[in-house]
Amino acid sequence: MSSRPARPRCVLLAGSSGTGKTTLCRVGHAAMLAAWGHPAAAVDLDSLYGAVDPLWELPYSDERNAMVLDQAVAWVRSLVQHGWRTVIVTGNSVFDPRDTAPVVAALGDMSVHHVTLQVREDVILARCAAQPDRDPVALAADLRPANRLRHPGTALLESSDLDVDETLHALVSLVDRGAGLLGTTGGNPAAADTPQPGDACGSRRRG
Repeated sequence: MSSRPARPRCVLLAGSSGTGKTTLCRVGHAAMLAAWGHPAAAVDLDSLYGAVDPLWELPYSDERNAMVLDQAVAWVRSLVQHGWRTVIVTGNSVFDPRDTAPVVAALGDMSVHHVTLQVREDVILARCAAQPDRDPVALAADLRPANRLRHPGTALLESSDLDVDETLHALVSLVDRGAGLLGTTGGNPAAADTPQPGDACGSRRRG
């Protein structure tokens, strides 16, 4: 179990579609409390996108993505003001330093960590097989090397063989050790010029 941090922190949780980001954020209050040792909240960027494009009809827009991230920052700040010391923000638009740099800057008085869930393709396809809205071709394409971009400051969490609770506790352990802590270098837009190959999603659509 973690303990209540002296400084509030935000965890940017990335990963390819189907890696379990949303599932991890929906484990419930009791599970979060047990893992973190204090109340922790989660903001799913899909829910913010859903306010303006619930059927995913619109093409990707940098301007709309920036708006959604601005809303996420406001939500994180509100949660912290109301007593939450750890807030997870997850979605497919937190893998690129050009997107995360403004978030890090806006949350400058908080500790901001970046963690990427890494899951094998066969595990992702098996997990999503019963979900009719998950296209296995698109899921596999999202994992191809050409589409894999990893934030240069991220901490990788290999969770192929972990269940949801084990993944949550592994995430807590990483953050408690200071892994993936972004600062002047980790959140710098200049780092976006050289994206690193890895296992985070290269698409900003639904995760």
